[in-house]
Amino acid sequence: MFENITKFFKNWKKKENKNDNSSRDTAKERLHLVLMQDRANVSADFLELMKQEIIEVIKKYIDVDESAIDVRLTNKENSDGTNGAPALYANIPILNIKNEARKVKVKEENKNEDKKESVDQEEKVAQKEIEEKKEEEAEAKVEQAEIIIEEVNAQKTEKKQEEIKKEENIEEQEETKAKEEIKSENN
Repeated sequence: MFENITKFFKNWKKKENKNDNSSRDTAKERLHLVLMQDRANVSADFLELMKQEIIEVIKKYIDVDESAIDVRLTNKENSDGTNGAPALYANIPILNIKNEARKVKVKEENKNEDKKESVDQEEKVAQKEIEEKKEEEAEAKVEQAEIIIEEVNAQKTEKKQEEIKKEENIEEQEETKAKEEIKSENN
């Protein structure tokens, strides 16, 4: 059904070059085109505009053979054999891929590599910062432990000094008692 649209466009171009076809055949083809476009809900102008825009976009990146381009609307057949939704088919022969398109692709690849390297570098910096923080935290914990050990040692030293003083006091008291006993025996 939509293949007739493409035939119409091809014949239309040929007819523009050959004005000797009958008006009856032209009217018949136009009627077929109108019926197909009506069923697909697409006008000929719209299809031609779409075709030209597709070609212009493609021509930015590749060289194409414009004389051999085939763009057409067809009805996609459902699994039960009935006509389904319209489908746009484009057969566009490629002559050459433009260098600018290749350069764009290379630039995109380079950007992606640069982004990856940047992310890797950021990850390394973040990992280094984490390690430095861990080291700082470990050093702080060591300092806290050293302070606690110093406090414990100071407390132990104070206790030993107190014990020594108590023992000295006890010895002094015993000496004093012994002296008093000796004095009282002598008296």
